Amino acid sequence: MLKNGLKTICKNLGRNNDPVIAVLGIAVFKGVFRPLFTMMDKEEPPERKKYAAFREGLTEAIAFCSYFVTSYAAKALAGPICKAVGKTSDSAIHKTEKSLSFLAVCLAAVAIIPGVCNITLKPIMEAAQKLQKGKQNRPQEVKTLDIKEQSVDETLPKQAISPVLSENARNLLSSIQKPAITSSAGMKVGG
Repeated sequence: MLKNGLKTICKNLGRNNDPVIAVLGIAVFKGVFRPLFTMMDKEEPPERKKYAAFREGLTEAIAFCSYFVTSYAAKALAGPICKAVGKTSDSAIHKTEKSLSFLAVCLAAVAIIPGVCNITLKPIMEAAQKLQKGKQNRPQEVKTLDIKEQSVDETLPKQAISPVLSENARNLLSSIQKPAITSSAGMKVGG
């Protein structure tokens, strides 16, 4: 039973297999995993990793679209080609679709994808870099604290640094400290 089931699955995959399905799957996996592996590289600087990962993902997106469009166009041509030759049976059209789809995938891999990448990648990458630089150059709201500290001369021995106090704060501090000093003066210790 398992042997017959496996045999049926293999026959169905063989009969219904389309070359474009395989290359679309490859393009999707490369479009996901190549950028991930690029971002995992610990030796490269982060900006270089981001650039390379974006470029690889964009290349595979172009490849996916190119494979899909060329295969669809090839399949659309199968019917008219079969009619021109005089073979209008469904099996002839099906075989022609598969053959043209394979040729379209090969053509896309050899010529269309490199050509489209040469035309589109440079402007897209430049636009992405300008956008990234624009985000970095945008002024951000910075909150500053107004803290005054005494400067310390590094050549002098280290001593406690006291904060700079306004005149009112010094008067308040001295008024708080005076009663504590005077009240403890009259106490006798050990007597």
